[in-house]
Amino acid sequence: MGFIKSFSSKLVLILTIGFTLSMKAEVSVGAGKTIFTANCASCHAKNMKTALTGPALAGVEAKWDKESLYSWIRNSQALIKKGHPRAVEVWNQYKPTVMTAFPNLKDDEIASILAYIKDVEVNGSGGPKKPGDNNPTTDAKKSNFWSYGGLIAVLGLLALVLSSIIGSMNKMNAAKEGIPYSEKNLWQWLTSKGMVSFLVFAGVILGGYTTVTRAVNLGRQQGYEPDQPIKFSHVTHAGINKIDCQYCHDGARRSK
Repeated sequence: MGFIKSFSSKLVLILTIGFTLSMKAEVSVGAGKTIFTANCASCHAKNMKTALTGPALAGVEAKWDKESLYSWIRNSQALIKKGHPRAVEVWNQYKPTVMTAFPNLKDDEIASILAYIKDVEVNGSGGPKKPGDNNPTTDAKKSNFWSYGGLIAVLGLLALVLSSIIGSMNKMNAAKEGIPYSEKNLWQWLTSKGMVSFLVFAGVILGGYTTVTRAVNLGRQQGYEPDQPIKFSHVTHAGINKIDCQYCHDGARRSK
């Protein structure tokens, strides 16, 4: 009986350890990008090479030992109070701006952030470029260009054919009734009332389509972060100084 109880306890322990290991999040550049965008992008440049509210992050791992770096990310002020040389150096350079503390970040999440920083540093913000890689957005634009171009060409050819048919019918009708008929030259045809009306109509449709398409492509949904003309952190103004958002963004109450 004691053997069975001991074996059961060991089996439960082994299964618990195995389940815990299987549930451990993997370190990945993709996860690092998500965490960085949500927590770090407001103070650190996305190209990792420019200093903004916080320092440039390229090569950050070479300037810290792992334990201290992880501690710094979780609670920079605590490390500064301990007198850590690198922490004090960074603080003296960027104070009084206080780095936001992230005590809940796990080791694998911090490792993912660092992996993303390294990836951007090496490959740029677009990520690694592999032979044969396609850009879906670019491919879609090329496909649409040829589709719309072909459609316009077909419609233009159809318009010429119809114009020619109508001209022939008018000529036959004029001859039948004994009325003088003179064919329009190309300039007269292009400046005719019907052609001008058609071009105006086509311009309105094309302009409306272009406007809507570009407006949609702005991506004015959740997570929209356009490049700011002046690089400053909202953490400083809205966070530390408690400035109301509407002081700078008058349309915040009614705009996207």
